[in-house]
Amino acid sequence: MTRTLVVTCSVPVSDLEQLELSSHDHRIVITGPNGYRHDLELPEEADVDRLEVELYKHFLELRAPLK
Repeated sequence: MTRTLVVTCSVPVSDLEQLELSSHDHRIVITGPNGYRHDLELPEEADVDRLEVELYKHFLELRAPLK
C-alpha cells in the first residue's frame, strides 16, 4: 500500500490551464491571473516528480506519493 500526501487549496480559476505550477526543491509555486500566487512547502518524503494535479470547482488538489 502506497502512502500519499494530499494537499488542497482554493484558487481563483475554474480551468487548470489558467494556472502555472513550478517546483523548486520541495516548494510548489502556483501562479495565475491577476497576480495570484500561492507557495506550498511539501515534506521531503513527498515524491514531487510524481505529483498529480486536479482542479475541482476552484479547489486545486495535489497528490504526491510518499517515499
